Amino acid sequence: MPTDNKEVAIRKRQQIDSSKKTMFVFVASAAFLAGIALVVSIFLIQQIIFHSKIIIEKQSTISRLDKNLTTIDELKKNIRVLDTNTALNSVKASNESSALQTILDALPDNPNADAFGASLKNKFIDTTTGLTIQNLSVTQVASDSDSSGSTSANTVSFIMEVSGPADKLKELLTKLEASIRVIDLKTVEIQRSEDKLSLVVRGVAYYEPAQTVQLENKVVKPCKKPI
Repeated sequence: MPTDNKEVAIRKRQQIDSSKKTMFVFVASAAFLAGIALVVSIFLIQQIIFHSKIIIEKQSTISRLDKNLTTIDELKKNIRVLDTNTALNSVKASNESSALQTILDALPDNPNADAFGASLKNKFIDTTTGLTIQNLSVTQVASDSDSSGSTSANTVSFIMEVSGPADKLKELLTKLEASIRVIDLKTVEIQRSEDKLSLVVRGVAYYEPAQTVQLENKVVKPCKKPI
C-alpha cells in the first residue's frame, strides 16, 4: 500500500509539472502574440498618421493651386481692362506696345541706374536742341528721405545740370514732368553765368522689384516617436 500511494503521488506531481509547463507555454505564446500585435498596431497607427499628413498636405496644395488659378483669371481680366484705358494708350511708346508694357516702363522692376541715366540723356536732353550737358549722375539708393521725414524705398536718385536758352530749359522740364517714368523732382535751380543759363535738377525715380513665385517640394516624414 505505501508503494501504491507513493506512485500515485509521483503521478500527481508529474501531472502538476506537465500542467505548469503547458500553462507556461500558453502564457509565453500569448505574451509573444500580444507583443507582435502591439508592434503591428503601432506600425499601423504610424502609417495612418503618415498618410493622413500626406492627404492634408495634398489638399492644402490643391487649395493653393485653385486660389492661384483664380488669381490668374482675375489678372487676365484686369489686363484686358488696362488695354482699353485711354490714358495709358495715349502715352504708349509705340502702337505695338501694350498697356501692361507701358506700366512696366513707368515703374520698372529693377533700379538699373546706368539705363536710367542713358534714358535721361537720350530721351530728354538729346531730344531738346540747344542744350549742353554739364553734369549727369545717377545713383541707386536704398531709401530716400524728404524734408518731412517720410521715407520712400526703391529709388534711384539723379542730379542733372544742363545749360542753354531759357525756352529750351523750360521744354526739358516739361518733358520730365510728362514722362511716363515715375520721376519726382526734388529741387530745381536756375543759375546765370555771364550770358548762359544753367538748370540744376535733383530728383528720384522709382522702381518696384518683381514678385517671384517659387515652387517647393515638401517632404512629409513618417512619425518616428513611439505612440
